[in-house]
Amino acid sequence: MLQTASRPERAPDQSEPLDLGILAAKIGAEAARHDASGSFPAEGFAILAEAGLLSGPLLSAERMEDLLYLLAAVGRGDLNVGRIFEGHVNALQLIALFGSKAQESHYQAEARLGRIFGVWNTDAPGKPLMLEDGALVGAKNFASGVDGLSHAIVTVEEPEGRQMLIVPVDERPVDRSWWRPLGMKASGSHVVDFSGVEVAPEWFLGRPGDYVRQPWFSAGAIRFAAVQLGGAHAVLDAARAHLIRTGRADNPHQAHRLGEMALAIEGGYGWFARAAAAWCRGCLGTPAEAEQEQAIATANAMRLAIEKLAMDVLSTAERAVGAAGLMQPHPLERLDRDLRTYLRQPNPDGALTAVGEALAEERFVLGRPPHDIRCD
Repeated sequence: MLQTASRPERAPDQSEPLDLGILAAKIGAEAARHDASGSFPAEGFAILAEAGLLSGPLLSAERMEDLLYLLAAVGRGDLNVGRIFEGHVNALQLIALFGSKAQESHYQAEARLGRIFGVWNTDAPGKPLMLEDGALVGAKNFASGVDGLSHAIVTVEEPEGRQMLIVPVDERPVDRSWWRPLGMKASGSHVVDFSGVEVAPEWFLGRPGDYVRQPWFSAGAIRFAAVQLGGAHAVLDAARAHLIRTGRADNPHQAHRLGEMALAIEGGYGWFARAAAAWCRGCLGTPAEAEQEQAIATANAMRLAIEKLAMDVLSTAERAVGAAGLMQPHPLERLDRDLRTYLRQPNPDGALTAVGEALAEERFVLGRPPHDIRCD
């Protein structure tokens, strides 16, 4: 496998650096089997748990650059694991940002035991989740990872805004008939019905409106963009392996394609330092309004840049491998489906418009170094 931008990191309880390439390979070992059955990728999360990567400082908002490399490595192994893991990270960060100290301590302890969390905001059509007389009524759609999660942060509409609740998801009715996607089958984004669940006081997380509070809501897109970049990296891995195996890697046209894909992927990793720096300046502590706006604009730009390069890598890989890569059981066939599906995040046009508007109004500064430059 290519080692492009393989940033070493130490897991919480490890003395040796974490090899992100090896981590990706381990996570991806059972991806094809789970794609075929649509089953929860439990082995990938067992690997993350064993490495101490389901809890701890590495997943915090303060370690964003290191976290982006970790998310990319997980996505490189299996985008389905990456999608669910990003939701787990999002949940922990929301709890740390808006929860009480008791909530943060409790759910960090649960995560250390291997519990996995999610964030489900999308209401089922015609059956939105509501809170009536202390109990829930309705369902959530796109409930990713339901078959492996212990809790999910769900939202209910209140007069003051959407209220987050941390709800156990064990033994809830699940409708699996709806989830018939092109790719990302193992993410298990089903419909979960919460009707009749009585809400405990300790389930309330933050205040109404906190879930969509800016800049955290929009700036958090850098997490899923990092996972997507990992998926594009896996596409390059598959194309490279195919060309080497078939003795075509030294063909000048194929070498050209490999070079194009490598430049695109490495360019994607180049966003990590800048996006993380914008996040830290704009989302941590008490940032100025200008820094918050820069964080949002940078996240939108990173998201769109990675979407574009990922589509370019997919197209180049398909031409390099040919029709063989579009037929099962070739690894590229599954990777292609998963990445095309996961790239379809909401409102790309709005995100691009927001970048242009921010640039026009000087709220998005181009060419800003991610870290202070010092000359000794």
